[in-house]
Amino acid sequence: MAPASRPRGDRAVIGLLDFLERQRKALIAVLAALTAAGAWVAFHMPAAILPEVAFPRITIIADSGERPPEDMVRTVTRPLEDAVRRVPELREVRSTTSRGTTEINLDCHWGAPMIRTLQLTQAQIDATRERLPAGTTVEARIMSPVQFPVLGFSLSSSSRSPAELRDLAIMRIKPELARLPDASEIIIQGGQRLEARVTLEPRALEARRLVAANVAETVLRAGRLESLGLMSANGELYLGLSDARPDGLDALRAVPVPVDSGPPVPLGALGRIALVPAPAFTRYAAGPGQAVLVNVLRKPSASAIRLSQAAHDWFRSHAGVIPPDVHVETFYDQSDLVRASVVSVRDSLVVGALMAILVVILFLRRVRLGLAAALVLPGSIAVTLCGLAWTGQTLNMMTLGGIAAAVGLVLDDAIVVVEHVAHRASESAAPEGVRRSVAEILPPLTGSSLCTLAIFIPFIYLGGVTGAFFRVLSLAMALMLASSLFLCVLIVPRFRIGPAAPPPHRGKLRQGFERALHGVMGRRWLAFAIPVALLLCLFPLTATIGSGFLPEMDEGSLILDYIAPPGSSLEETDRMLRHVEHEFTTIPEITEWSRRTGDQLGFFITEPNQGDYTLRLTRRHRKRSAEEIADALRQRIGIVEPALEIEFGQLVEDVVGDLTTSPEPIEVRILGEDRRLDEQRAAQIARILETIPGVVDVRSRVVVSGSNLVIAPGIAAQRVGLDAAALAQGVAPYVQGVDAGQIARGAREWPVRIVLPQPPGATGPGAIGDARVPVPGGRWVRLGDIANVRVQAGETEIVRDDQRTMAAATARLSGRDLGSAMREIQRRIRRDVVLGPGMDVRYAGLWAEQQSSFRGLAAVLFGAAAAVLLVLLVSFRSWSQAGAVLFVASASLTGVLAALHIGRATFNIASFVGAIMVVGIVAENAYFLVAAFRDGLANGMTANEAATAAASRRLRPVLMTTAAGIAALAPLALGIGSGSALLRPLAIAIIGGFMNSAFLLLIALPPLLALKRGRPAA
Repeated sequence: MAPASRPRGDRAVIGLLDFLERQRKALIAVLAALTAAGAWVAFHMPAAILPEVAFPRITIIADSGERPPEDMVRTVTRPLEDAVRRVPELREVRSTTSRGTTEINLDCHWGAPMIRTLQLTQAQIDATRERLPAGTTVEARIMSPVQFPVLGFSLSSSSRSPAELRDLAIMRIKPELARLPDASEIIIQGGQRLEARVTLEPRALEARRLVAANVAETVLRAGRLESLGLMSANGELYLGLSDARPDGLDALRAVPVPVDSGPPVPLGALGRIALVPAPAFTRYAAGPGQAVLVNVLRKPSASAIRLSQAAHDWFRSHAGVIPPDVHVETFYDQSDLVRASVVSVRDSLVVGALMAILVVILFLRRVRLGLAAALVLPGSIAVTLCGLAWTGQTLNMMTLGGIAAAVGLVLDDAIVVVEHVAHRASESAAPEGVRRSVAEILPPLTGSSLCTLAIFIPFIYLGGVTGAFFRVLSLAMALMLASSLFLCVLIVPRFRIGPAAPPPHRGKLRQGFERALHGVMGRRWLAFAIPVALLLCLFPLTATIGSGFLPEMDEGSLILDYIAPPGSSLEETDRMLRHVEHEFTTIPEITEWSRRTGDQLGFFITEPNQGDYTLRLTRRHRKRSAEEIADALRQRIGIVEPALEIEFGQLVEDVVGDLTTSPEPIEVRILGEDRRLDEQRAAQIARILETIPGVVDVRSRVVVSGSNLVIAPGIAAQRVGLDAAALAQGVAPYVQGVDAGQIARGAREWPVRIVLPQPPGATGPGAIGDARVPVPGGRWVRLGDIANVRVQAGETEIVRDDQRTMAAATARLSGRDLGSAMREIQRRIRRDVVLGPGMDVRYAGLWAEQQSSFRGLAAVLFGAAAAVLLVLLVSFRSWSQAGAVLFVASASLTGVLAALHIGRATFNIASFVGAIMVVGIVAENAYFLVAAFRDGLANGMTANEAATAAASRRLRPVLMTTAAGIAALAPLALGIGSGSALLRPLAIAIIGGFMNSAFLLLIALPPLLALKRGRPAA
């Protein structure tokens, strides 16, 4: 702020203010229109938890039937890996290969054009298809948060079959929900698929010299609709069709099957035909029994709240569509968290703004002055919301958090203007005097605002998750600050502002401050010693503070991933999980849950013994956090089903992890050429992780697919001319059956499957040796007489990282920060794990993302400091003055770490961003003091006199801006509500910087400025 001796007469500025005064009615109309537009945007902007982020990952899933993992790697995984390696912008290729399925994750550089990259990837896949095994299907998708459901319903009934529930979901509910404006896809999981199963009698086939494969081919041909072409007759165009398709089980029984030695026989004469549930290796449940799950995915940039409301409205308005004996439950609703987060951040914003305005009124002791400052706020918020909507942003925790975090800075600008006008009001309270005061303060106000705006420029180039999230926050803050600068000039001159009333304690406060300042001015070494001492404190504070990635947040739901012992059947896994579900009934906070077995959320491959639960927690009167509930469940499940491997997480943090590297905070990868040795080392590391305090949910990530039943032709098979392919054709009907087309039933269809019954008394896989199979010549023989039948130990999934074999161990944390846990893990692995030749250990998971983010934020910090330095040099043309400001700003960072210690918060990417903002905030406040110091020099004061006068003049504004900034951020720092948790470390960091900077600006900076006069003000 400029003192009294500063020239008042920049004619251009005063002329502009005079013009604004003449156009005050139009300006009021514009301001009202902007506020109304902002209010409209606030109610119509799409709402989501996090910003819309284009994650640079493409996932490819290839399905090639039921093949062993080793064969899949050779015939599918490697050809696809080699092909996609040619795609530009590719950074890393990782693959997981299991029985018949391969999942390949392509991680690209941040900022890559993902639509174009997907097209190039699909082109490379198409060029490789002819090299893949016949029947292989390949699908590639860009991974993004919209690939995960935002809403989930479960359908259950005690009187209806799972097949009926599935038909209801597919035929009635799915088409209706798919028409909702914000819905992109409706995924139905669970229920039973009915099929027409033809169980042939081996003796009936043997008597007629038939084989099951030929019968299946006959049924398949009978079910085809053949087009004969177009024919013109009688002035009309006819389509010729050959149609003998069976339309039901009776028609299927009548399908004629050719017999070489006689007339055809109907299919029904060869065995039994019935409508039965198709074989399934997945199971879904909700509540006490099986259920059908309806998952709703939203469109990009669509509102989760609007979609949830529309879906619930549909169920309420179409109650007649749902039979009364079908129970519908909402097992997951992301809009709960979105609403809670938006309300929480909104309330923090409102309460913080009111507290900051109260601070202004208390300092200036004039309600009118507080209102003058307050009127800048709604206009700034309205302009910011319009700007965010124009740039395609959603209403999320980052945009709202940026607005809430900027409230204090917006009021800083208003406070500076109002305080300066009040200070000048003793000379002239007329409107001309107010405009003259505003013209006087406008140049330093602009320069100081540029100091803060400059720190947001490096965020444009920040990559990774941090850049994707916090670029949006910095955009919101920049819009708030830029609009507040304009509105301060627009609004404040409209007020007739009288002088501020001095508080009763003003004399004592100023006297105490002046004594302290004179003491430091007389001992110049203290001006260096104090900031240096604070900078030295950074080292012990940094060493002792915990570190993390994203702040922990209670989302109101839990994801429980589980793995049953290797080779567990679906029935055995289901039995174990029933015990787990009984434990859910003992947790009063769990209101609804759903379970997937053999499947999971998202676009991933899953073994039949794996799956997940989605647990919905009550939001009202809940005393325990989600983490505490997870700890309690973890202990109980460990008692009732110790063989289950479990892992707890929350959906949003897991989605972020799945779309970057890994959802777990800790992932230790072992890369080498010997897969067995890699897996042994991964298992050893998992045992080490289990012994480290605070590390929970440890998994070796070595997934065993289960045992193989190997049937190898023997010498007897070779004698009769039976090779492996012919033998497989004869045995397949005993194992899973042979597909034989389908029966069309309107919009539905029943698949047809040809099977042979298991031998009488069969009790295990080895008993298939008693089955009778056809051999050339029309004879049937016992399988065990011509082939060797053996059970082979289960194979593990094959994981590759950049075409190297990899095994990993993962873990999560409970009650411990990520940084200290990783330091102990690295120390233990270096000490206890001996790596073989060619083996490497890599630390991945969210810790690797944290390290990358910290490096990026460190570059942003230096870039922000350089941008601030440039603004100061352009404004003051003095290295010493600009250097003094940066010196003080750097020392203020000690307050950031101290506040995080006191607030028991970790140093994560949110608090790091807060530390960067502190640099701009301190520089902004220091700008006014330096400007006042230079004005004193220009008016003939000595350096000491100018520094003392500048500090004395800036005492009240600095204390006001500090108190107002702390008050505005206090609700966020207290972390009240779901949304505040993500922004709490940022608020604590800025508050710490505010508190430390006030002392440094008023006590340390003036002596530093007095050391060298610098160039006087122009």
